[in-house]
Amino acid sequence: MVYDVASPFDARFVQYLNNRNFSAVTNTAAARDLRSEGVKFIAEEDSPTGVTLLVVANEVSGKTTVYEVAQVP
Repeated sequence: MVYDVASPFDARFVQYLNNRNFSAVTNTAAARDLRSEGVKFIAEEDSPTGVTLLVVANEVSGKTTVYEVAQVP
């Protein structure tokens, strides 16, 4: 779930993201991300692309997913 917490006392739901493919066989590439274990936020000034990133390491699938984080208007 993605929340805008720019104002912590007025946090609001933005969207729900799920990269998992539930129709695929578990532990196959088609299943995509399985069991997120580590999450790392990379600020814009530290990012190699110049864009804020959220990196998610997935324990079971052994995959790493990188999301670009856009500012909510």
